[in-house]
Amino acid sequence: GGEYFTPPSIVRMIVNVIEPNQGTVLDCAVGSGGMFVQTGYFLEQQEKSPGQFVRFVGQEKNELTIRLARMNLAVHGLEGAIHEGNTFYDQLPDLIGNCDFVMANPPFNVDMVNPERVKSDPRLPFGIPGISQKTGTVSNANYLWIQYFYSYLKPTGRAGFVMASSATDAGFGEKRIRQELINTGHVDAIIAIGTNFFYTRSLPCTLWFFDKAKPAERQDTVLVIDARSIYRVVTRKIRDFSNEQLQNLAAIVW
Repeated sequence: GGEYFTPPSIVRMIVNVIEPNQGTVLDCAVGSGGMFVQTGYFLEQQEKSPGQFVRFVGQEKNELTIRLARMNLAVHGLEGAIHEGNTFYDQLPDLIGNCDFVMANPPFNVDMVNPERVKSDPRLPFGIPGISQKTGTVSNANYLWIQYFYSYLKPTGRAGFVMASSATDAGFGEKRIRQELINTGHVDAIIAIGTNFFYTRSLPCTLWFFDKAKPAERQDTVLVIDARSIYRVVTRKIRDFSNEQLQNLAAIVW
């Protein structure tokens, strides 16, 4: 279903850029909760207690994975609310426009979402990207996810998420939505990541970052970093970022 376990070094890259240090942190494709665990590490490095500064909220459709996420939080001394639900159809209405941070690695290129069930969704301010003539379903859900992350943010919120590389240059309705997103002035940075970072797939990806509080002088700019040649070889099939590479990339962003 386009779902992949998120490698820790990619999660650390997201955490280093958006610095989730207070308020509500949402992952509406929470999986096993790795985004929350890395946020906990980040806060502990700042000598802050996660329980005092952040509230973790997750959403996941798979009951077994929900149990894994809750256990993962527990063994790391963290607390959070993990809700069972299909994010495409099940909203978290109290959180729309109210999250300080959104972090996620959603399933890529899902093509079976029922457009009738999402057409009036308040989390889709830019509309549905396109409908497949063959199946009658949303042709690709990547831009549904991107809008969800954007819509859950409060006016000063920041988001960082993993996205299929194809979303950065997709055409037709996806191109229209991408243009409207850029016109908001809230797209902060895009980082291209090379192949072999995921454990079960060799595909490349991109990291997207939103900052709704981006200062006026930077609202007509988007930082684009090509990090496809930056990696450390772990095994013949696996790559990651070293601590130094993570620090250097975060320094470039800041």
